[in-house]
Amino acid sequence: MSADPPRSAASGPPHNDGIGRLLRRERLDRGLTLEKLAEKTGLSRSYLSNVERDVNSPTINTLRTIVEALGTTLSRLFQAVDRERRVLTRPDQRVELTRAGVEGITYSLLNPGPAGRLEMMILEVAPGASSGDHPHTHTGEEVGLLLSGELDYWVDGAHYHLRPGDCVSFESTTPHRYHNPGDVPAVCVWSETPRNF
Repeated sequence: MSADPPRSAASGPPHNDGIGRLLRRERLDRGLTLEKLAEKTGLSRSYLSNVERDVNSPTINTLRTIVEALGTTLSRLFQAVDRERRVLTRPDQRVELTRAGVEGITYSLLNPGPAGRLEMMILEVAPGASSGDHPHTHTGEEVGLLLSGELDYWVDGAHYHLRPGDCVSFESTTPHRYHNPGDVPAVCVWSETPRNF
């Protein structure tokens, strides 16, 4: 898979079950104000406040910047998520991520945390968005099921046009890339091993 715009920010009160609550706890445990964390990260106080309330979804790079400023790691943060969730992750507890420099692609992790080898997510690809013009490779294997929309997928140079219900599976060491040629978001359930996030 590989790629990170967040979906539209949720309106209404935050669920406080996402990663933001854990970031807030880490900050308070260290006696840091939002202003001090803003100084350490170079991010604005209002943005950090929105992240803590799960209104904004940080990119992976931004999340790394925050956890490093807090003196922790993504792995430890996800371990905390994992300890709290154990078996069940409800929709409002998913961790939503994007990748810096990649527009129109959002990952909602269905089983966040370092436990286990398999990672499950909902991948949403906006109309016209893609993983890039050049195929990428990494260790592991992937399986993706398109739920809605359409998606062009290239695996080892072969082109596949996916419609709802179509499923692709391949070794991640095989060059692959994707693009949404449609007018609506492409929504997939995706699994990969080993964990990427």
